[in-house]
Amino acid sequence: MRLFLAFFFIVAACDAPSRPDAVLPAPLTHPTPAPPSPSNLHANLPSPPVSRPHPACSDTRDTPGIWPRPDGFARVVPAKPGALGHLEQDFAGRPVRLRFVGAHLFDLLDKLLYEGGPTELDRRRVACIALDAVARSGAPVVRLWGSLKQTGSSTEIKHAADMLALLLDENARREQPLRFIVTLQNHQAGYGAPDSTRSLDDQDPKSPFFAKRFYLEGGWKQAGAGSLADRIEAFAARPAIAEDRAILAFELVNELDTFRNVARGTWDGPEAGVWVSEFVQPALRLLGERLPHPILLGDLRGHEAAYVSSQRAWIEALPASLRARLVWTAHVYTAVAPSGNDPSFARATWKLEKDLTIARSLGLPFLLGELGQHVPRSAPRFCQGGARHDLGQLFDVVLGPAGPRAERRPIEAAILWGEGLCDLDLEGGRRISIGAGGDSADIGPDEPAARERIREIRQDPRFRVE
Repeated sequence: MRLFLAFFFIVAACDAPSRPDAVLPAPLTHPTPAPPSPSNLHANLPSPPVSRPHPACSDTRDTPGIWPRPDGFARVVPAKPGALGHLEQDFAGRPVRLRFVGAHLFDLLDKLLYEGGPTELDRRRVACIALDAVARSGAPVVRLWGSLKQTGSSTEIKHAADMLALLLDENARREQPLRFIVTLQNHQAGYGAPDSTRSLDDQDPKSPFFAKRFYLEGGWKQAGAGSLADRIEAFAARPAIAEDRAILAFELVNELDTFRNVARGTWDGPEAGVWVSEFVQPALRLLGERLPHPILLGDLRGHEAAYVSSQRAWIEALPASLRARLVWTAHVYTAVAPSGNDPSFARATWKLEKDLTIARSLGLPFLLGELGQHVPRSAPRFCQGGARHDLGQLFDVVLGPAGPRAERRPIEAAILWGEGLCDLDLEGGRRISIGAGGDSADIGPDEPAARERIREIRQDPRFRVE
C-alpha cells in the first residue's frame, strides 16, 4: 500500500496499545491430539462424519458469493500463450474456476495479537467476527500480511505463525470458509519491518531488511534475523498453515520497489542480474519447495523500458514445476476525476497493460492484488468520512464497464483496497478497526453509494464462480 500508511500508523500509535520491540505475549499453546483408537472388529465400517468445532461467534450461513468448503488446494490452470490462465479449486467433487473481488485485512494478525484480548478465546472471537463481516460483504477472498507490524526477530515470526494458525483454524469452523492470500514481506512504509514507519529503502543500512542488503546481499535469508526465509520455514513447519486449503496463494513481497536500491529501477545491468539470481529465483524456489500452494512474487515497481522482456526472461528460466504454480500480479490506483478521459487514468493503467502482457504471453493467471481510488487534495482521515469515491468510475476504467457487449479487460480476480472494518463491534461494547489504511483510498463509513457499488461488482457474473 502507499506511503500514506506511514501517516496512519504514526497517528494510530497514540491510541493503540504499545508494541515493545522485545517483550511480546507468550506464544499460544496447542493441546496434543489424543492418539487414535486401537483397531477393532468394526474397523472396516464407514467412519462417522467428523464434527467440526463451532466457530467462536455467529456464523452467517448461505452468504451469496461465498464459496463452499474446498476439497483440496487451489491450483493454477495455465493457458496457451496469448491467453490468461486461471485459478481453480474443487468444490463437492468438481473443479470450479475462481473469480472474485476480494477484500483486504492487511493488519489482522497484528490486531489479533495486540488488541484481540488476553486469551485464545478472545482472539478467536475477534477473528470470527472479522471474517463474518467480510463474508457478509460478499468477498470470498481476504489478502493479509503474514507478519506483525514490527518485524526483525524469531519471536515475531513465531507469534505471526500462531496468529495465522489461529485464524485459519477459526476459518475452518465456518460453514463457508473464506480464502486467503498471505503476503510474507512488505516493502513499503507502515508495516512489516524493524522500523515499521519506514520502507525497506529507508531501514538501517546495517540491517538485513535494508533494501539493498535484503535483495542483493542475501539479507532475505539471513538466519535468526526474522527474515523472509525464516518466515517461510516457520510457516512450512506448521501443518495448520502448510496444509490449509483455504490459502489460495503465498506472495513474497508487497510492492517491491526497485527505483532506489536495485539497479535504479532499470531492470538491466549487473544489479538487476543479481536481484534475479540472488533473490527472485531462490526465494520463489524456497517458497515453492516448502509450501504447496500457488505462489506470487508480488507487484513490481520500476521503469517502463525493458519491463516486459526482463520479467519474461526470469519467468521462462524457472523450473517447469515452479512456473506451473506462478500467478502474476499488479496493483492499480486511479484518482477521482470528472471524466474517464482524464490523462491520470492512462498513467495509472500503463503498467497494468504491461503486466497483462506478461501474463498473457506466458499463459499465467493474473491477480489484480490491489485496486483502489485516491482522492486528490484530500487529507488522510482514519476511519472518517470526507473523501468521496466514485467506484463506478474506478471499476469501469480499470475492469471495464458492465454489460454483455462492453469491452472489458480480461481480469476475473481482484482485491479492493480501502474497505477496512472500522469500529468492528465486539462483545462487551469493545470496538476494533482492522484493514483501515488511513489514506484517501479508504472508503468512508458515510459512503453508502460506494459500498453499494462494491456489492454490485461482487455480484457481477464475471466475478462469480461458475
